[in-house]
Amino acid sequence: MEMRLAAQEEIKAKIIASVDKMPSLPTTVGKIIQLAHDIKSSAKDILAVIQLDPVVAAKVLKLINSAYYGMPNRVSLSQAVVLLGINTIKNLALSSAIVGQMGQGAVKIKSFDQHRFWEHSLGTAIVAKAIGKTMGTDPATVDEFFVAGLVHDIGKLVMALFLPMYYSKALQYAQEKSLTGSDAEMATIGIDHSEVGSQLAEKWSLNPLLIDSIRYHHRPTEKVGTLTWVVHVANYFVAAQGYDNTGEYGGNTVEEAAFPSIGLTREVVQGSLVNLPEEIQKATVFLQT
Repeated sequence: MEMRLAAQEEIKAKIIASVDKMPSLPTTVGKIIQLAHDIKSSAKDILAVIQLDPVVAAKVLKLINSAYYGMPNRVSLSQAVVLLGINTIKNLALSSAIVGQMGQGAVKIKSFDQHRFWEHSLGTAIVAKAIGKTMGTDPATVDEFFVAGLVHDIGKLVMALFLPMYYSKALQYAQEKSLTGSDAEMATIGIDHSEVGSQLAEKWSLNPLLIDSIRYHHRPTEKVGTLTWVVHVANYFVAAQGYDNTGEYGGNTVEEAAFPSIGLTREVVQGSLVNLPEEIQKATVFLQT
């Protein structure tokens, strides 16, 4: 079923064109990201930008006051910026914007399970953040791990939404040959979801480390980086818990070099999976924004 090189190149070009045509992230989110990276900016600056966009403000408030964050009392936007910090607010806005852009499209491939896709993505986000905390990551930046886990497979959704005929063949091939999604995509399309997802992340001008974690989470030895290793490990353990992603029929493996790379043992990481189903349920609020 492997396609001729010329046909693969044509499909790859169509996928890249689809990514180019996708809308950019909301202007407000871009401004929030810019302010978060500016050491001269303050919580007041972030608050001023969010308040100018009622849609973003409402989404962030909904997330902050959800069971996922478990605030003892309902908090206002200004209180949230102070309590959670600029980086957490930035990542909340970014996460909700990405899901808003990608989560509402109706996939027309019967074998692509969108519920399963987002369940796996949320699980990976939760475990990646838990690993980050266990590693002793600065609380101000630990939500970067959540975002990386949430979007690591976003390329699957891009292909399913914009090139359903070709991607359905990749899914069928993966099932017939018991292959991983990446192997089947490379064999039938000539590009895999990791590359497609990283190209979309580049279009959205996301953090270069975040882009790398999307591109290399299946092959982290090619681009050594803590965020990439953490997403690689989280992806493995979440799938091993029964939350494997749609279109994955090959063996679920983890690089043994991953554990010394993140400074944690396999057993310690396993401990971060406690109450995973409940945590995924709480985090579904991200899909409702």
